[in-house]
Amino acid sequence: MDIVPAFLVESQEEFETKLRLVEPHAKLIQVDVLDGSLFPNTVWYNAQRVGALTTDVEMELHLMVENPIPIIEEWKQHVPTFTRAIVHAEMNRPVGAIIDHIQDKLGLKAGVAINPETPLSAVESVLHSIDQLTIMGVHPGSSGQPFEGDYILEKIALARTHAPNLTFEIDGGVTQELITPLIKAGINRICAASLIFNADNPTQQLQHLKQQLES
Repeated sequence: MDIVPAFLVESQEEFETKLRLVEPHAKLIQVDVLDGSLFPNTVWYNAQRVGALTTDVEMELHLMVENPIPIIEEWKQHVPTFTRAIVHAEMNRPVGAIIDHIQDKLGLKAGVAINPETPLSAVESVLHSIDQLTIMGVHPGSSGQPFEGDYILEKIALARTHAPNLTFEIDGGVTQELITPLIKAGINRICAASLIFNADNPTQQLQHLKQQLES
């Protein structure tokens, strides 16, 4: 079970500040990518500048964009600890072909994210070729939104029956009270932004969450 700090940032300064806060206790972070093409909002995700930051922390990209491949290729070129690209099932592009490109051409791990209202049938064709399914607990675009509801837990449990060996990640709306129900439903990776970074001491909060998951 992993807790993954999620970075939805406006600047290089914010990115680096958050990275240094979680770096001692995070093996993996998720970098959110929004360019306004698929969902509202735009964020900072400059590959060259991220690549220039010295760190051992592994990074996965959550690409909430219509055309993810050029961004993934740039990150592959510039960011040495970039290992997984997560694309959205809702884009108007062939998800299977994009997954194949990420895995076969770029040698990266590949995941798919689905919005709260998107049925599991939308990813059925790729469920056994990806290494992670990211289930959104909120609608993409901004952090700090409330969890959509119990139907998300039901979706996780159903997905787990379809692909028992897959890594399932929840992203958005996670509170400390939700952690146990999420684990029971079948989640084994929890993405958290405001749960960590809105705390008085984000580093201490991350440590506390990790201890909670291990207990």
